[in-house]
Amino acid sequence: MAIFKDAWNYIKKSVSGLATPERWFKESLGIEETAAGVDVTPEGALACSAVAACTRLLSESVASLPLHVFEQADSDKRKAPDHPLYWVLHDRPNDYQTSFMWRQQLMAHVLLHGNSYNVIERDSSGRITALWPLVPQNVVVKVKDGTITYEHFVGSQRELYPFEQVLHIKGPSLNGITGMSIVQIAKQGIGLALAQDNHGAATFKNRARPGLVVKCPHALSDAARANIKDQFAEKFTGALNSGKTIVLENGWDVASVGFSNEDAQYLQSKQFSIQEIARWFRVSPTMIGDLSRSTYSNSEQEQLSFLQHSLRPWLVNIESEINCALFARSKYFAEFDMSAVARGDLATRYDAYEKGLRARFLTVADVRRWENLPFIAGTDMLPADGGKDGQPTV
Repeated sequence: MAIFKDAWNYIKKSVSGLATPERWFKESLGIEETAAGVDVTPEGALACSAVAACTRLLSESVASLPLHVFEQADSDKRKAPDHPLYWVLHDRPNDYQTSFMWRQQLMAHVLLHGNSYNVIERDSSGRITALWPLVPQNVVVKVKDGTITYEHFVGSQRELYPFEQVLHIKGPSLNGITGMSIVQIAKQGIGLALAQDNHGAATFKNRARPGLVVKCPHALSDAARANIKDQFAEKFTGALNSGKTIVLENGWDVASVGFSNEDAQYLQSKQFSIQEIARWFRVSPTMIGDLSRSTYSNSEQEQLSFLQHSLRPWLVNIESEINCALFARSKYFAEFDMSAVARGDLATRYDAYEKGLRARFLTVADVRRWENLPFIAGTDMLPADGGKDGQPTV
């Protein structure tokens, strides 16, 4: 705790003070400064609709895929529902979360903070019984003499966990120890999007009316000029004064200045920000509600692209960390079931089933299981000769 006390004493003595904190202090709290003048934090970034949509899309997609435990048997694999970790990963990681909520939180932590930490709880016999998530911004990763440890701070309390007791899922990493968050990488683009939102809100607060210039036929004193400016601001700006009529005499005139949102291409710049943030998260803009370039013909292709290029790398990353931390040097392993996402429309699925049955690498039982139909005895055997006219037989 000494390092934190020293940091706090420096802050109190600093000329900047807490009202204008130094850059290093902001970064220690996860606040990223941007050229747009908006501070970006993991939680604050969710105020940007594109960031929130990308985070929900990826985290809910990962959470919705079943996570099974398999046993490797020679060249084959089979589900292992009797393995102690099957219940932990597939149903209940801890006493307070379902598997869906746990994996959704895990993915959100990786996207927004760059790291997800879970304490591995074991019983007296060494069997894993639960996975408890930690708050990422409260964890400090330390490396000393080639050994990694995790310090978790809650108020004035500190818990120290060895490397073997933590399941650590990392985002993109340059040092191999900790991951970088998408918010950290894309802070400039997110800051610009937030600045655009602030500009739009401020503009519409004034009923989208530009500034005014009051023209007077004779010279005014400084006091008179300030008085007229205040009167116009009080009577003819703001939501309550929108649409009021201005009456002027003796050669006075009023002219508007500034550009409208359309002239400044405000909407186009907002759309560009959405597309740019989608690129940072590596998802198609159409997947987060930007339908400006969407067509019926490319929707299915984009779904497959999302599965292959956006979702699959994250799934492999999570699977690898789980298997290394929980199933080290074992014939058991965890794997996501991506068949639900990869399934096409009804006609496409039935055409694929037919080809698989004709080629005799699928059984009727396989097809019925994928379509959530009850098992029928005798349908789990491949025909010996392909049946009459090459048709599969039961």
